[in-house]
Amino acid sequence: MPPEIAEPLVYFVTLALLGFVICASAFMRHEMLLLACIPPVFVAAIMGFIMGLYAGDTFGWAPTAASVLLGAAPAWYLARRFKPRDLLVSIYLAWALALVMALIGFGFPDREI
Repeated sequence: MPPEIAEPLVYFVTLALLGFVICASAFMRHEMLLLACIPPVFVAAIMGFIMGLYAGDTFGWAPTAASVLLGAAPAWYLARRFKPRDLLVSIYLAWALALVMALIGFGFPDREI
């Protein structure tokens, strides 16, 4: 896959996963499991902010915002469908996948100005 397509794809998938982590944690209904959502939300907020700034500046703000909001729909659906324990597992799974995708995204060479 050419880097002109691969880099935005990796960034937008990562931002969608991070958006899912934040939105799904907001829909968590169990008080004690909500505490377990603090580490993924903290990392997702910081990493999503930094990656969102770069993606918005490099690839455009509209697709960046759309990719973040794309994570909200599955979060809302799974929060209604799953029990809180299963939602927590999906949050941690999405967080792990986002960290792997971010590692791939950070490996792309910097663009020349």
